[in-house]
Amino acid sequence: MRAAILARRAADSVKAPLARAEVPPLADIGERYRWTREELFASGSLSLGELLGRVPGVTNFASGWVPTPHIDSYLGDFRRVRLFYDGVELDPLDVRIGPMHDFTTIPMWTLEELVVERAAEELRVYMRSWRVNKTTPYTSVDVSTGDLTTNRYRGFFGRRFGNSTALQIGAQQYSTEDQRAGGDGNHLSTFTRFGWAKKSWSADAVLLRTRRNRNEQLRDSVGGQAGFANLPALEATRTDAYARIGYGDPEGARWLQIIASTSRFAETNTKTATGTTTGTEPFVGDTVDSIASRAQYVVTAGLNVLGAKVSATGRYRVFNGWWFLTPSARVGYDRGMLSTTAYVEQQESDSTFRADFSARLTPFKFLAIAGSLGRMSPINESTRPTSLSYRGEVGLRLGRLWATGGITSIDTTIVPPPRAYDTLYVEAAIGAHRGTFVTVRGPIWKGIGLNVSAMQWDSVAYLPKYQVRTELYAKTSWLSRFPQGNFHVLASVAHEYRTGISFPVVADAVEQLSSQYRVITTLFELRLYDAVLSWQYRNILGTIYQQVPGFTAPRAINVYGVRWDFFN
Repeated sequence: MRAAILARRAADSVKAPLARAEVPPLADIGERYRWTREELFASGSLSLGELLGRVPGVTNFASGWVPTPHIDSYLGDFRRVRLFYDGVELDPLDVRIGPMHDFTTIPMWTLEELVVERAAEELRVYMRSWRVNKTTPYTSVDVSTGDLTTNRYRGFFGRRFGNSTALQIGAQQYSTEDQRAGGDGNHLSTFTRFGWAKKSWSADAVLLRTRRNRNEQLRDSVGGQAGFANLPALEATRTDAYARIGYGDPEGARWLQIIASTSRFAETNTKTATGTTTGTEPFVGDTVDSIASRAQYVVTAGLNVLGAKVSATGRYRVFNGWWFLTPSARVGYDRGMLSTTAYVEQQESDSTFRADFSARLTPFKFLAIAGSLGRMSPINESTRPTSLSYRGEVGLRLGRLWATGGITSIDTTIVPPPRAYDTLYVEAAIGAHRGTFVTVRGPIWKGIGLNVSAMQWDSVAYLPKYQVRTELYAKTSWLSRFPQGNFHVLASVAHEYRTGISFPVVADAVEQLSSQYRVITTLFELRLYDAVLSWQYRNILGTIYQQVPGFTAPRAINVYGVRWDFFN
């Protein structure tokens, strides 16, 4: 009898998983741009913007250390990076930023998995939140500190109960202090989930809340001239919440999810008339009501037919007294030598129709050919012209290492300005432009590997002429000595190079150019049982450079700490 009870308890210790969002088949050659929860923590990235900067075609910008705005562009356009969190699209709500994201506010620390889809016309980032499925309580703490008085504290608790309910709680707090340049502050983010799952059905509710407090960041001279506007202080809170009912799993035969969500952004700092160089135009958001909210209702379903995955989504947005319906559909196939995905979407909120098709063919083990074709066109009247984009690449396999080279091209487009940094910046009408790229990714020998991404662009605004990131890493679990997997070591050194970038400004203003720079960063992580010791040394040469004109990036910075998991 006792043995039967113990066996039943052991069987009940693992519960049916909560629902997770759909991710598409990826047509990349070699290693995918896909990170698990452990890989996200071990990446050394302090924001989602830094992580996405490793993807070819992405250019990241930051005016300073962690609390300052981090903005990414794809193919030179800040609007072409779209984020989906558990199936809900995260819309930009901060009026200071406009139609783009500040990636410091995206709670990457709450994720279980992150998947990047490189379509020809846009970059879609799919985020699956952290879930638990065991009745054994799980607790995790993460503490780190470093230069510029950088302190971060992170904690998680999760548990499934005997009645199949789930409770998950997490929080992250960090603070920095920079007496020289300002832009320091603190950030508190929380995650709460309550749910239930049994057999193929699940229901859960999630609340995400992020409060930011940033001091004024000082501006250096631009083009040899002083008097440019500082970056104003900011106090703001963003809240995202959703309730979801799900059946099945997107990786299974069939699935259905119904989601109701709401998002709200509120700026709470005192409004000031901080001026730009001319002193006549205040920063957006400093003198206007900057509270924005919207609701989003999603119905999405899919099935697996003859090896192909077919799905459809209806996304209904409500805000400012308006409603917009965004239907989309996808067909994907990934088996053997062929991987394809086709996606169509009609976006009423910005009056555009999008369609793209991506494919990868691997006729031989050592050869792969991939490409993507995309089209974005206005439905009715729109300020965005129709654009046709394409990407083609060929990959060769050398052992376990894949080396690829290709071309990406995009039609004429109108790029919105990154006014988070300066209201002198203006939108840029950029003609058709092309980029060539080379990547090298994968293991070289045993646990030693190499990641290289190199881009060359035509000379256009908001894009560097050359952009290269090279990372050499070594990682091993030394299973011959630790067969239970209680040991792991990771060591890497990364070199980043980028030429200067032109930021178009209003007439008669001083031309603004960012710096050309080279930066070297090291990362070391050691795991012993359930504890991970981490140390990264950023910009070890102390290079003085600016990703955004007038804002000098931090010099050499150490960040070190420990992550520790507990199963009670």
